[in-house]
Amino acid sequence: MESGASQSEHVQTPTGKLDLVSRIKARVAATDPKIAKELGGVFLFNIMKGTSVYSWTMDLDNVRVYEGEPEQDPDTTFTLTEHYFKQLVLGKEDPRVIMQAGRCSVTGDIMRAMKLEPYIKLE
Repeated sequence: MESGASQSEHVQTPTGKLDLVSRIKARVAATDPKIAKELGGVFLFNIMKGTSVYSWTMDLDNVRVYEGEPEQDPDTTFTLTEHYFKQLVLGKEDPRVIMQAGRCSVTGDIMRAMKLEPYIKLE
């Protein structure tokens, strides 16, 4: 069986998104909590596929990642298609290009959001 990294890139189901999110979750869990809390903030990601929306949250105030929306209002909300989510986290397209081209809607603290790359970009 191939490695998870090469498989997740091609999966077209919610499981594929969960795999990428689980990898991001592992990365956040492995991060120095002091550094994560320095950036802080709650980030909501709404990933669209057709008429479905998959939401997950990165809470750097508590250094955790989980499925669903946060209980409080997020500091930043990202809304993008599954395709551009994969492009973003797999490093195939620059996050600034995705945002500037209108492929990703970002509301809230955009300056803090620009510092998320070490947490969400998977090599």
